Amino acid sequence: MHITKIELENIKSHADSTFEFERGTTAITGENGAGKTTLIEAVAWALFDLLDYKKEDFVSRGAKKGVVRVTFESGLDEREYTVYRDTATGYYVYDPRLKMRIADKKDEVCRFLWQHLGVEAGTDLDSLFRRAIGVPQGTFTAIFLETVGERKKAFDKLLKVEEYRRGADELLKTSRHIEHLTAAVRERIARAEGEIAMIDAYESEHRSVSSELEKLTADFASLETALTEKRTAVTDLDKGEIGVRRTKTEFDKISADISRARIIASQCEANLQQGRDAAAIVQRVRPDAERHTQALSRLAELERERAEREKLNIQSAKLGSAIAVVLADQKHTASELVNALAAHAKIAELKDDCEAEKRLAKEIDALRNDLAGVRSSERQMKSLDEKIERLRESYRVNQIQLNEAAGKIAAAGPLDSLQARDVEIVRQLAHLQASLERDERFQKEIQNGLCPILSQKCLNLKEGETLDAFISSQFGELRTQISTLETEHVGVAAILKTSREAEKYLASHVTLKEREEEITTEGKRLREERDTLDVELGRLSKFESELARVESELRLLNNPSARVELLKKDAAREGELRAAITNVESNLERLRSDLRILEEHLESYKDLDGQFAEMSSLRSATSDAYRLFISNESLASTVAEREKACIDATSAVGELSEAEFSANAAHEKALSDYDAAAHVLARNELLDLQTKHAEMRAVLASARGRADALANELKRLGAIRSSMFAEFKEKERLEKVAEATTFIRDTLKDAAPLVARNYVHHVSLEANQMFREITGNAERSLRWAEDYGIQLEEDGYDRPFANLSGGEQMAAALSVRLALLKQLTDIRIAFFDEPTTNMDAERRENLAMEIGKIKHFDQLFVISHDDTFEGYLDHELRVGGDQA
Repeated sequence: MHITKIELENIKSHADSTFEFERGTTAITGENGAGKTTLIEAVAWALFDLLDYKKEDFVSRGAKKGVVRVTFESGLDEREYTVYRDTATGYYVYDPRLKMRIADKKDEVCRFLWQHLGVEAGTDLDSLFRRAIGVPQGTFTAIFLETVGERKKAFDKLLKVEEYRRGADELLKTSRHIEHLTAAVRERIARAEGEIAMIDAYESEHRSVSSELEKLTADFASLETALTEKRTAVTDLDKGEIGVRRTKTEFDKISADISRARIIASQCEANLQQGRDAAAIVQRVRPDAERHTQALSRLAELERERAEREKLNIQSAKLGSAIAVVLADQKHTASELVNALAAHAKIAELKDDCEAEKRLAKEIDALRNDLAGVRSSERQMKSLDEKIERLRESYRVNQIQLNEAAGKIAAAGPLDSLQARDVEIVRQLAHLQASLERDERFQKEIQNGLCPILSQKCLNLKEGETLDAFISSQFGELRTQISTLETEHVGVAAILKTSREAEKYLASHVTLKEREEEITTEGKRLREERDTLDVELGRLSKFESELARVESELRLLNNPSARVELLKKDAAREGELRAAITNVESNLERLRSDLRILEEHLESYKDLDGQFAEMSSLRSATSDAYRLFISNESLASTVAEREKACIDATSAVGELSEAEFSANAAHEKALSDYDAAAHVLARNELLDLQTKHAEMRAVLASARGRADALANELKRLGAIRSSMFAEFKEKERLEKVAEATTFIRDTLKDAAPLVARNYVHHVSLEANQMFREITGNAERSLRWAEDYGIQLEEDGYDRPFANLSGGEQMAAALSVRLALLKQLTDIRIAFFDEPTTNMDAERRENLAMEIGKIKHFDQLFVISHDDTFEGYLDHELRVGGDQA
């Protein structure tokens, strides 16, 4: 597979960016903070569900949502798919050919990616990406410098070694669960055997209880018959007792009614006498009460007249106040009329000052316009100074770039001949290295001193000389030639790099010269324009002094135009004020006329207070008689009604006396028919029978319950006896399962180190081959040990990873990580983020050459902020912009 396109919207420093890629090696370059590493983070997030910080921090500042689209060509079916993911909840796979989504949830997207990336389902994508595909910046060699424990922790997870150990641990839970189930079955069997031992005793008890139950049933039936007969006799006696109580209650009720009737009759006679007394009082005070009522009516009329008189007094007071206000208004209007007549004379006096004010205002406007023009020139002067300074800086930068370009062009050599020589050196080195490897293999085959073809001692050897020593002597010349060519190749590569840079600078040299001429011309024009403005600024002080003088003269006039406008307003009111005086005089006459009419009307109320005092005296003199009349009038009107009530009460007493005699006779008859002693005896006998009945019923119920319980227990024990056969079979099955589980668990525990050793062996072989291809040196062997440490074998000695040079460590780590990727997945893509960090120039260039030699991968991406990899990789992508 390989990535064809990455699209970013509002992701960190990328507002809307699209990057397209091809197979092979690609250098991604740009300044620090340009957003290069963001491309790796986008791929890790979309394809491997890996993001080292919160999604909110992945979005551009101020944006609500960020979007990543990664398009890749699948190695499974060679078709393009686009993985979409945003910082909200969107995550799906889109098929451009079908124009539809084919995976729309996170689980579906992960399963699709596992299949098309060539990764086994359940693989830890996080560890795979961090350890092999996209190692974070600055950590490429770090893990191999850690302790054995840290390395095991990191790579065991990647190689899935921990899955075998975790599987064995999980099976321990299963073993314990099976043991628990087996123990439970054994416990159930033991419990069942203990319960079945009681079955004979339960059968004997059940027969005894059944015999006793039959006898209790017969006795209980006889007791119920006796109880029914006794209950009938007691019921008959209860009826006689009820008759006695009923007649007694009726007699007592009638006696109580007679008492109440006699009390009511007595009360009615008292009420009748009270009514007759009230009627006599009403007849005596009626004349004085009628005179009191007439006095109250006349006082009400006089009170209304007093209210009318009060209203007239209030109106008279208001008219007096209004006349006073109109007189004050008349005086104020006359004063304002005098002021209006004086304003006409003042306006004529200020006419000359107004003319002088207009003239001075025109002079000020003209001077201010001149000053505005001069000050505009001052701002233009400042802007020109800034432009001139920027031109000087541009000229300085341009000169530096011109000098740099000239130096690069001077140091360049012939590009075509250098490229041809570089190719020829590489070809010769490959031929010599192949010959050296062939001779080394041949040397191993002749370790015994015999010719591998004839199987006898070589006849061309001198006396005392061995075939092994003869072949070894041939290596010196080959190694000398290889060393000479490698030295020459380094020099040619350096000159070739300089020549390639010079080729770029040659094109920019002409542009820089043209820019120099443009800056010079623009500078002359700006200086001429500045000289013109400088002359204009010389007039600034003259205009400012003249403006100050004219403004001082204008202030001395004290704004005559405004004063004239105020005086004109006062003068214009003359006619209005004369009309107002006429209106005030008319209102004053009308108000005085209304006041005279009110005074005449008030004269008719002069005797009102005397009449009110006379009626008040009469009301006081008759008030006691009126109160007696009112308090007794309603009682006097009830005399006839109370006479009738007395007659009815006397009649009721007679009727109740007759009813009392009849009720007493009925009660005496009921007492003679009822035998109380016999009733008590029958009740006691019934109570004894009921007690015996309850006791026997309880005994009978207990016997029946015990019989039923024994029958159910016998039935349950029979079922337990039948189920024991199934329990024995389950116990046998669980014991077999436990045996198989223990075997599988032991196998998984033993498999973990074997699996790790197998992975390490194959990765080590693959890494050794890659290391030799990268370094171009077949004499050294790279080995990845079982503790995940890297060792380099050279001249028969093992060198640990910590003792390797920076370039050797980078090449070794690169080989192991790429070998892991080849062995564990079908993914042939890797990202190298700033792999030249902390390297000098020579090591950076060597690493660039080594990465360019890597084979068997679809795409390799190298991220760098400098031009180290230029010319060594297949493609170059420049990323620009500020980091969000």
